[in-house]
Amino acid sequence: MTAARTEVVAVRGMHCGGCERSVSFAVRAVPGVGSARADFVAEEVEVTYDPGQTDLDAIRAAVRDAGFSPV
Repeated sequence: MTAARTEVVAVRGMHCGGCERSVSFAVRAVPGVGSARADFVAEEVEVTYDPGQTDLDAIRAAVRDAGFSPV
């Protein structure tokens, strides 16, 4: 088992709590993600994931698919 990793991904385009929920939900749906907490004021999402199952590219793709811009 790979140790969980926590990273912060900058996200542009969030304007409200609904945006936070959309980003958090999309990122949590990625296999291997244990938790995701978006913050529209800080323009970021904090993600805890298993690097043996996923990576930041997949997480950024989920943010893009939800209609936002990962940085």
